[in-house]
Amino acid sequence: MAKQAAAKGARVGLLARNQDDLEAVRADIGGTATVAPADIAVRAEVDDAVKRVEAELGPIDILVANAGIGAYGPFADIDVDAVEHLVQVNLLGTVYPIKAVLPGMLERGRGHIVVVSSVAGRFGSPLEAAYASTKFAQIGLAEALGVEVAGRGVGVSIVNPGVVDTDFFEARGHLYDRPFPKPISADRVAAGVISAVEKNRAEVFVPGPFKYAVAVRHLAPRLYRWGTRRSFKNEL
Repeated sequence: MAKQAAAKGARVGLLARNQDDLEAVRADIGGTATVAPADIAVRAEVDDAVKRVEAELGPIDILVANAGIGAYGPFADIDVDAVEHLVQVNLLGTVYPIKAVLPGMLERGRGHIVVVSSVAGRFGSPLEAAYASTKFAQIGLAEALGVEVAGRGVGVSIVNPGVVDTDFFEARGHLYDRPFPKPISADRVAAGVISAVEKNRAEVFVPGPFKYAVAVRHLAPRLYRWGTRRSFKNEL
């Protein structure tokens, strides 16, 4: 995302936990980015990081809230502490940066917020109940916020990726091993984010055909549940 934004001439502020990783991205995009190490799940660190970015680059026009972690396994077996951590990172890690930049956007009468959620936020995926619940929450937040600020010059977009070829699955402790859907590149998701901003789109699915699965889930819920059970019959 940072690389594609910088290639379009944007001044980029990078927020993540690891200083070395941030510096590597800054080097990749030519060294013009501002880096602000912070734990997205700690509000004070997020506030300080946003202030640092604004001090160096000026007011933030576009926020991409993209931090997220996963958890895999039957909900009955997942420790509550793990669920709380998911909420802190995936949900509150979206709330904190939005709260940090939104007042300035509303005051200036312009800005755009992108919440990178997941297709798991539109239909609950078996063995990912805790993760899906945080993604459903992100979408509820973004949908409501989008309506609230629609007449005040601030756009809100939701981007729902499918399976993305990153180290997300290794980090959650269970590699992606399903034959379908096929993983897509992070570059493809980043392009979806840029499209959402440039066209002020309320919601983007990457890849696009996932929107039809969401339609089936709402229009024919019994058919959807039957198909999902069948798809996961060897894992449940």
